[in-house]
Amino acid sequence: MSYRELRNFCEQMRALGYHRIISMENFRRPNFELVADILFWLAQKYDPNSDISDNIDEERNRVEFIKQITTLFVSKARLKINPKRLYMADVYAVQEILKISTLLYQSYVCPPADEDEIHDFSLPSKLSNIKSHKILAQEITDLATRLYDQLGKEDEVKIAREKALQFLSNVSRGGNSQSEQSQIQICIQTILKQQEQNNQEMLKYVGNLERDQKQLDEKIKRKTKELEQAEKRLKGMKSVKPSYQEEYDRQEYELEKLYQIYVEKLRNLVYLEHVLDEQIRQEELEQKRKDEQLEKIQRGIKDQEYIEIMGGGDEQVDQQGRDSRLQSSNKEKRNNDFMRTQQGGFNRQQMDDDDDGEELSAGDIDEGDDEDEDELEDDDDEFQNIEDRDEVDF
Repeated sequence: MSYRELRNFCEQMRALGYHRIISMENFRRPNFELVADILFWLAQKYDPNSDISDNIDEERNRVEFIKQITTLFVSKARLKINPKRLYMADVYAVQEILKISTLLYQSYVCPPADEDEIHDFSLPSKLSNIKSHKILAQEITDLATRLYDQLGKEDEVKIAREKALQFLSNVSRGGNSQSEQSQIQICIQTILKQQEQNNQEMLKYVGNLERDQKQLDEKIKRKTKELEQAEKRLKGMKSVKPSYQEEYDRQEYELEKLYQIYVEKLRNLVYLEHVLDEQIRQEELEQKRKDEQLEKIQRGIKDQEYIEIMGGGDEQVDQQGRDSRLQSSNKEKRNNDFMRTQQGGFNRQQMDDDDDGEELSAGDIDEGDDEDEDELEDDDDEFQNIEDRDEVDF
């Protein structure tokens, strides 16, 4: 601490209106009451609404007072203050108090800004650093969380910290009491025991790792031997041809040929069934057409017979009966011939589909067709004669 800093501090406090006269000789020796009074006055001047206790009767109260002052100026004024120097309350404490007084003195001496300057003030654009700002905000949040957790443990570590501070203060003052030396020895012995335990645990861990490594090496060797044996066995099985392989190949070839034959026969069978269905359908249509024609003829004959019965005598009635009998006999004959013709057509179709390959001769087929045609022509002639005779009688 220089003479100039002490002088500047005294002048600044006098300019700020401190109620006591401060001399440079007041800080030659530690004077905690004066330092506490100055700090409390500066805190009230900086923030009149601050809630800071001025009780400094006991040691813990003094520590709490220094802690509150430091927290106030760090959080609101962003001033980095060393609480240890403030607690010492000597010349080195003036350096920390000078930071606070300088801040207040500059604000007291600085002239007010013009309105134009206030309106022209604008923050620079920092949109290009959004990513860095986000990272910084995340770091601040993490640090605040850690600080909150540490402050939550303050009640637990407060007693230990006070004991440690008392012990350090006694040691720094050159105390050579037996209790302090014994406590230091106990701490050193405890640390040595902990290190020995850690070394033993580490040795055990290393031994376990070596044992596991040996087991893994043995297992790898065993699996390698098994793999080599399996590869040799596989090569031997590939080189040896089974005794039934030739028969299997032959049977597979025959099976493929039989399958091709089966597919071909199945295709032919399906086609023949389709052709047969088409023929049956055509025959049914033809039979239906012929039945309709026959019914039409029968209706005409019945109408004609009815007219003759109503208009003729007994002779006509007898002739009508003979003609009707002849007509019925001719009708039965035609029906029998038609059924025989249809039966012959079905027989021909079955003979064409026979698998043995038998075929009818062209002459037989022509002869059968000629006979059927002759019979149909005879029936048509008889039917025509009957119709002509009926017209003449009428």
